[in-house]
Amino acid sequence: MEEDLEPFTEDETNESEPHSFEQNEQTFPDLLPGPVISDQKSMRKIGLLFLVAGLFIVLLTGAVIFSWVISRDDSEVSSVNLASSQIVAVQELMEALVNNSSELTESEVAAIIAEMTLSNSEVEPVVAVADAVSRSVVIVRSETGQGSGIALDDEGRVVTNAHVLEDSETLQVLLPSGRMVEARVIGSDIRRDVAVIELADVDNSLTPARFGSSQNLRVGQLAVAVGSPFELNQTVTAGIVSAIGRVEPSYGCEIAGTMSAECAGVAMIQTDAPINPGNSGGPLADRNGHVIGMNTSIRTEGFLSANVGVGFAIPSDTVLLVAQRLISGEPIGTAFLGILGETPTDGRAGALIIEVQESSPAHKAGLEVGDLIVRVDRRPILNMQALRADIQLRLPGDEVTLEYIRGEKISEAVVRLASLDDEYQ
Repeated sequence: MEEDLEPFTEDETNESEPHSFEQNEQTFPDLLPGPVISDQKSMRKIGLLFLVAGLFIVLLTGAVIFSWVISRDDSEVSSVNLASSQIVAVQELMEALVNNSSELTESEVAAIIAEMTLSNSEVEPVVAVADAVSRSVVIVRSETGQGSGIALDDEGRVVTNAHVLEDSETLQVLLPSGRMVEARVIGSDIRRDVAVIELADVDNSLTPARFGSSQNLRVGQLAVAVGSPFELNQTVTAGIVSAIGRVEPSYGCEIAGTMSAECAGVAMIQTDAPINPGNSGGPLADRNGHVIGMNTSIRTEGFLSANVGVGFAIPSDTVLLVAQRLISGEPIGTAFLGILGETPTDGRAGALIIEVQESSPAHKAGLEVGDLIVRVDRRPILNMQALRADIQLRLPGDEVTLEYIRGEKISEAVVRLASLDDEYQ
C-alpha cells in the first residue's frame, strides 16, 4: 500500500530522469535571468565577504594560539598546518566570490557564507544541515490541511507538492519568523506532484534554498528531512538515501485513475529518514545542506498511515525542471512513445519492446518488437520503469535519441514524442 503525504488534519490523513543539471549545486535563479546588481550592492557584498573571511581567520588563529599555550606539544604543528590550510581555502573562496560578486544576489552570497561555515564546522553533521536548511522551509496551509514548502528565490516563490494544495484557492504560509502571509498558486502539475506558489510578502527570515543535482546521489549517503509533520513545525529527521530511481505512481494516478493521461510514473529517491503526513513539500538535504529532493510520499502496510522507514522524495532536478515550466507558463502535458515493454529477465539492463503501437512515434522511428532500449539521450536505462519515468517527464513535441540493441547491433533512433492526452480523447 502506498500513500501520498497528504496535508495533515486532526480528523484524518488521506492515504495515498529526466532532464538534469550539470552543476553540483544551484539556486533556482540560475534557471532564470537574474537582476542586475548595482555597484553599491556589489560593494556591500564584497565588504561583507571580507569581514566574514577576516573573522573566520582570526578565530582559527586564536584557536591555534590557545592550543599551543595549553598543550605545548607536537600537536601544535598539526594545528598550525590545519589552520594554514583553512586560511588558504578561505582566501581562495573569498577571491572567487569577489571576482563573481556582480553575478550573485545578496541571498546567494549569504547562502555561500552559510555553506562555508557548514563545511568547516565541527558541529554534528545533522545539526549543521538543520541550521542551514531550516531558514528555507515554510508551512503551507491550504483549505484542506497543511504541508511544507521550500523557498525557491528572492521573489517570494515557494515550491511544494501539488497534493498539498489540492484545489484550494486560499493559501496561508507560515514563515520561519512566525509571520503568517497569504499566497497564490502560480501553477500546479499533478502528473509530477509539483506546485509553485507566490507569497504576498516575505521577510529576511526566509532564505532561498540551495539545490544539489540529484545526478550525483549515491546510495548510503546522509539524508536529512525538514518539515512539519502532524503540525510539529521545523521537525528534523535523518537517515540515508536507501535507493535512487524508484518509479512511483504520481498524485495524478490517485485522483484520476491509472488509466488516464493524468497518471505518470515519477523516478523517486527512496529514504529511511522518517517522513510523515505534513512533511510533504519539504526538503530532503545532503550533508552539505543542499536540497536533493522534495519529500512526497511514504509506503505503508495494512492499517498503518505513518512512516515505517520507506519514504520517497522527488529528485531536485525534477523539482526544478517542473517549477521552471510552471513559472514560465508552459502547458502541462505528458509525452507518449507508443510501446509496451518489460524489463528483461536474462540479466540485461534496458527496456524490452513487446508491442509497438501503429502510427505511434516509436513506429514512425522504426522501432520493432524485440528491440532492447538501453539509453535515452546518452543516459543508461536500467529497466522498463525507468524508461517510462524518463519519457513521461518530458513534454509532447520533445525529441529524444534512443539507443537500442537489435540482434547483435546497436542502433539509434531520433523520436519526436506525441501527447499522451491525445490517446485518451
